[in-house]
Amino acid sequence: MAYHIQIPITVPGPSLPPWATLTPAEHAILARHEQALDALLAHGPLPFVDYMGWALYDPQCGYYAARAVFGAHGDYITAPLLSTHMAEALARQWAPILADHGGSIMEVGSGNGQLAVDTLKALGRAGRLPDRYWMIERSAKRRDEAQLRVAREIPQWAERVSVVADWPDDEASIIVANELLDALPAQRFRMRGGHAHPLLVVRDGTGTLGVAEGPADPEMTVALADLALADGYESEIQPGVPDFLEKAARHLARGVILLIDYGFPRAEFYHPQRHQGTLMCHFRQQAHPDPLILPGLQDITAHVDFTAIAQAAVALGLDLAGYTSQGAFLLALGIGDDMPADEREALRARQAIKRLTLPHEMGELFKAIALSRGLDAPLQGFRLLDRSRALTR
Repeated sequence: MAYHIQIPITVPGPSLPPWATLTPAEHAILARHEQALDALLAHGPLPFVDYMGWALYDPQCGYYAARAVFGAHGDYITAPLLSTHMAEALARQWAPILADHGGSIMEVGSGNGQLAVDTLKALGRAGRLPDRYWMIERSAKRRDEAQLRVAREIPQWAERVSVVADWPDDEASIIVANELLDALPAQRFRMRGGHAHPLLVVRDGTGTLGVAEGPADPEMTVALADLALADGYESEIQPGVPDFLEKAARHLARGVILLIDYGFPRAEFYHPQRHQGTLMCHFRQQAHPDPLILPGLQDITAHVDFTAIAQAAVALGLDLAGYTSQGAFLLALGIGDDMPADEREALRARQAIKRLTLPHEMGELFKAIALSRGLDAPLQGFRLLDRSRALTR
């Protein structure tokens, strides 16, 4: 196939930004990653979705393969690491489902096991433990961390926990994924002449990484046609979302799939003012928009199109059971109702809860969407505010 290299995006040269100071060991790792990337590019320009998948998940070079990504000494903080209150709120949602239907919980993208362990502690206190808690995590390093956490913190329930690399041959009444979909490889595109042109990763004549337009993609153009995006508009789609939802639907018995992530309904996702897309990178708590520096050493994410999730789920025969902000969801579940007696611990808990729920923190940017099959009662997490209609406009 012929690739049309047009209007390359300017990216930094070999020198890194001041905040991206690397250790000698990291420089050596980066050099190995660059060599591996050169081997891929030797076969021709690389679709951005393939570059992002390699940079995040390659067993040798991928960001999630070995890097310490979480916490104050990593590149970002996830909600379960701020406090146990998120897990305790989720347990309030899971307890009645487990009481009515029993069954297992599957957490996809379970990371180091923090959310799973805290959820099981809360369900244990409520007397509503699942038959099994499946932690599904493709990173071997994270799986090892999760196994150690289970052995250390909840050895009495270790027999109920399975930490696996892929979907098991089982069904669950609860499937949950927190900050997973934003890390699914996204395909960047640019509109030109009313057509969507996938962006490709290339090396220019000086050896610098850049991106270029590939030939127009008819399927992508049709999918975006109703948005009437202007020439030069850039954004992303996530081709892996339908596959993820198909697998989740296949593993769901009677129950619910809950997805928590940052993103927007389609009208906001592809808003004219968001003409450079939603892609964001993180390195040592520094957020920036350049995915081509530090390949394999930085996180790369894209916001989630929740309308696309709702449409794909309905096509699979699932019901849209609710969509709201993370803040409204957690508040509806009573987050913070039980505060520690110790004054200092209570202060730390209030600070964490504010960060999870306030609109200018994580409360509004992050959303919760629930997809269900055969549930008899509405979900408590959406009783304060349900924005499901925003996904059908």
